[in-house]
Amino acid sequence: MKKCNFIVLIAILLVGLLAACGGKSTDNGSAQSGDSNNKEAKMIKLAHTQAPSHPVHLSMEKFAELVEEKTGGEVTVEIYPSGQLGDERQYIESLQAGTLDMAKVSVNSLENFEDIYSIFSIPYLFEGIEHGKKFMNSEHVKEIYQSTEDLDVVGITWYDAGARNYYTSDTPIEKPEDMEGLVMRVQSSEILIEAVERLGGSATPIDWNELYTAIQQGVVDGADNGIVAFTENNLGEVAKHFSFTEHVFSPDVLLIKKTFLDDLTQEQQDAVMEAAEESTAFHTETWEKEREEAIKKSEEVGVTIYYPDLEPFAEALKPMKEKFAEENEEIAEYISIIEEMK
Repeated sequence: MKKCNFIVLIAILLVGLLAACGGKSTDNGSAQSGDSNNKEAKMIKLAHTQAPSHPVHLSMEKFAELVEEKTGGEVTVEIYPSGQLGDERQYIESLQAGTLDMAKVSVNSLENFEDIYSIFSIPYLFEGIEHGKKFMNSEHVKEIYQSTEDLDVVGITWYDAGARNYYTSDTPIEKPEDMEGLVMRVQSSEILIEAVERLGGSATPIDWNELYTAIQQGVVDGADNGIVAFTENNLGEVAKHFSFTEHVFSPDVLLIKKTFLDDLTQEQQDAVMEAAEESTAFHTETWEKEREEAIKKSEEVGVTIYYPDLEPFAEALKPMKEKFAEENEEIAEYISIIEEMK
């Protein structure tokens, strides 16, 4: 009997020991699972308005490839091109709402959310593309990227989109007076609207996806864009006169929702930032060739390309720079920084 009781006691002790070991294993499993959760696969939802053939889209595909490679597949990027998820204003609002993780937008779209981005819409503030690139590669741009932090949105890199140039269905623009009476589509930017009005035209913001039809049906006489966006979106079919007025240096900015970025591990954040920087380098290597190809393609569909004297345009719009410098001290400071880089 005593022997039997002894056996039962040993059995009870063994069960308790196994339970304790099992509990310890579960605790370790939970800790390991927590580490795994920090590194669980994350998918970045990225939207933009350009066609899949556009160089900026190809650069974002490179970004996606690099992110996946650098994170070992822990972070992937799904790209929605061609305005599938709305226009650029909606993208910025979607980033704030958390229904989008990243977006590529023109700097001109950002001025409606942060005043400092207005500097990019001031006509002829930059003396050509090289001057603009010099500024975009400076430390000052990083400050601008962080200016929308209170909106839970920050910039992480930029892509060359060329300068904005006026084009029309049937009226060549070779001097400021040629804008008289024309109705031009512009982005939702007070400065771009004012520029058209100072040149004698009237401006109206129209959704990018509706522009082709608006020109075709005569709702507007023309618009302004870079030559690559103009060509890739087949606007040469309805607008036969493209003038390199280069009135605004208008780079694209790659935005990310700040809390989404902060939620990544430090290694993942570093990978995303490195991938963004490398995608810009990739873009720089291919952009000029694409620009020349765009001019050639537009001419092949019957578009006449003009290279007007820019001085009369700059002189007509010069009061705008002075006006914005007087109205906003921070903008005045950045104008001085940009002018010192000439």
